[in-house]
Amino acid sequence: MIRLRVLTASTGACTHISLHPNELTYSTIRSRLAVVLPVNDQIILLGPPYKVPKDSMLRNNDTISALRLGDEEDELIQSGQCSLEPAERTGSKRLFLFSKRALANNAPEPPNCILDPAPGPLPMPTQADMPPPPPSPADVVETPLRNALELYVRQLMLDVAKGRVYADGADLRLAACRKCLSEMVAIAHALRAAVSNLSDHRAGAVRQRTQFNSDFLDAASFYMDLLQKFELRAGEGYVDDTNAFCGENESLGSMPLHPSLVAAARSSGRIMETLLDTVPLDREKAWANKCQIAHERLTASAEDLEAAFGTAVGTSSGWSEEAQEDLAAEDIIKMLVSEVDDVGNRIRSSQSEKNDILASNQSEATRIVSTAVRNESKEVGTESAFSSLEEMAKSSSSILITMESDDNILSQLSQRVADAKSAAMKRMKSRLRQISIAQSEIARVTSTVSVLQHALTQLKTDIGHLEHVVELPSSYQSFLTEIQRRRAYCNAFKSTFDATVEKLNLLRADEVKLREEFLRGPGKHLMPAFYEIFVPTLATSPAVFSPQLPDMLEFQTLPNVGYQSNQYNSSSTESASTLMTSQMKEMETNVDTKDQSALVSADENSGYYDVMMQSMSHGDAAPRRKDDKAERATLRYENAVLRQKLEQAGVKVPPYIDSNSTTIYPDENDSTDQRYKEQDRKISSLEAELERTRKDLEAARVASAQKEDVNIRRKSDQETTQQLSDKISHTSFEVGDIGLFMPTGRGRGGKRIYLAFHSSCPHRYLSPDCIDGSPDFVLGRIVYQEEFVAGALNTTRNPFGLHVGTKFWVLTVEVVKKG
Repeated sequence: MIRLRVLTASTGACTHISLHPNELTYSTIRSRLAVVLPVNDQIILLGPPYKVPKDSMLRNNDTISALRLGDEEDELIQSGQCSLEPAERTGSKRLFLFSKRALANNAPEPPNCILDPAPGPLPMPTQADMPPPPPSPADVVETPLRNALELYVRQLMLDVAKGRVYADGADLRLAACRKCLSEMVAIAHALRAAVSNLSDHRAGAVRQRTQFNSDFLDAASFYMDLLQKFELRAGEGYVDDTNAFCGENESLGSMPLHPSLVAAARSSGRIMETLLDTVPLDREKAWANKCQIAHERLTASAEDLEAAFGTAVGTSSGWSEEAQEDLAAEDIIKMLVSEVDDVGNRIRSSQSEKNDILASNQSEATRIVSTAVRNESKEVGTESAFSSLEEMAKSSSSILITMESDDNILSQLSQRVADAKSAAMKRMKSRLRQISIAQSEIARVTSTVSVLQHALTQLKTDIGHLEHVVELPSSYQSFLTEIQRRRAYCNAFKSTFDATVEKLNLLRADEVKLREEFLRGPGKHLMPAFYEIFVPTLATSPAVFSPQLPDMLEFQTLPNVGYQSNQYNSSSTESASTLMTSQMKEMETNVDTKDQSALVSADENSGYYDVMMQSMSHGDAAPRRKDDKAERATLRYENAVLRQKLEQAGVKVPPYIDSNSTTIYPDENDSTDQRYKEQDRKISSLEAELERTRKDLEAARVASAQKEDVNIRRKSDQETTQQLSDKISHTSFEVGDIGLFMPTGRGRGGKRIYLAFHSSCPHRYLSPDCIDGSPDFVLGRIVYQEEFVAGALNTTRNPFGLHVGTKFWVLTVEVVKKG
């Protein structure tokens, strides 16, 4: 069984309940305390920290041990062996029972404390209360001397009875004082529990109010900034020249739509020439006006909340005064405990000793009387007996006088203890009422804060709609980039399909010629069994492959927005310009490699395959042009994907270099010298572009060094990312270098292919084993690289779809960051 001690807050009375461990629940404790207070009138707190106990907390062994420690502390306080210390310092816990009705405004006043025995003179015995003397034996003759001596004995017996009353009264008064002080200590602990619970409510309200104020100020600042930008965006053609570089204050009316979009709008019967024409302006302005009104109302409610919060929570000076008063009340308890311990114990010991003296005198008087009666006939010692008894009577009387004086002192002490408890109970009632009112006001304020917090959240959502107008220019640029990427995809898909079909048709045509060569040569000497039994299809033509490309309806609906030449800052030139240049270099390398591979195959193959190579040498120009067109379309699509990723990452890409302006791949009628001259001219142009990019890179590094001092206080992860991005390798790739890999398409199995940003250093691919999923980019430190030569297409020796014989590298990296 587990024995729990529950302290009643209003009176300090202690109630003991015993429960089986399986019955140790909050509901069971409440039902057992119904004899003290009705269940609906109970408030139970366990602490510190003082909370309504939960079943899991009650069944915790640490909680039970802390409750036992609290019981031991109270016993030591009651006996005067321990002072009234905060429970937080000792780790003890207590259970307190509060009454809801006692917290009401019309709660009855607590009764005055009355101790038992009550302060004042103790009821003393008289001669009438004394028992009659025992009857004399028959052979004893009563004489005047005997009767006179027995009067002294009876008086001494009465003095002993009075001394016993004083001694027992001292014990009772001291026990009553200690019990009363124990209840006062319980009241003090209960008041601490109530104040601690109120402090928790105050702290929670302060935290909630502080969080709301912070959110409200942030929302107000964001709203004012957003409203200002909205008014600038919604203006009719206004441009702020002071910030025209970034375009943050540029009006939507001054941002023209692409001509293809203007034409599409006109074809649908609408006139849209600027971004402002795409916005339902009247509706957006009406919505902004509603948000303004809601913001003003919320601001007024927030100001009212501040006033109500000050009233509910109070000031720190008020809290300090209340705490000082509570400490003063506890000091009174400590003083009384010390006084009862010193004075009470001293008087009780004194009364007990004096009572022992009275009892000893009474025994001695009895002996003297017995001796005098026996010697009465001899008339010896009678006078000395009377004188001894007279001295004993006077001594007993003086002792009783001192015992009465000590009892008066103890009576006054018990009266002060009773008065102190009466005052403590009345003060407890008043303080609990104050605490109840404060908690009610805090609850109302907290409820108001919750309502305003929901209103603020809704206002943020409503204001967020205005952000669509403010962010429309950047979204429009992303829209153009998305259209460019989709058109590039459609072109790449159709070009790759046409090139593949052309390759298959060419392969079939060569097969037909080879079959005809066989049938007209060695095949004409074969017996019929070879055609009819062994290989029935020996004389048949190869199957015709004629797939149909699905209608590209999406491509027909996409406007031709071209490639935009957006402004960009120097800090982004390194990655973007390097990407563009590397793509063009890679395309040139592929052309040279492809031409060389064709010449080598023509030289190395002979004999039976001469017919095939001759047919391909005469008719491979058109298919090769289709292959080149498909490769250019694929590279343009990959470039569009990379440009879109860079824009999404916040990097402004450089102007697009349109490869259509220069014919890289000559027609079949051009001479070889003219073709190489054009290639050399294109390479020179790319080298010049690379030199400009390197200069921009140097300028970007200088600007980055200047910005590094300004951003030195940024977060450590941002600093690490910035430092790594400054050291991204692009001209060479060695173990230990940092590489930035971006997705360029999908390979075998539908898994994304990641190509390293580079400058004249192509075909560096990220190993698929280094990543999981499909991140938008991968930043990694190279730990291993392996060189390969591309084999046949659509095989494991050519996982990236390169031309046969092309060298490529697979890099294994330690991932630093991915997004």
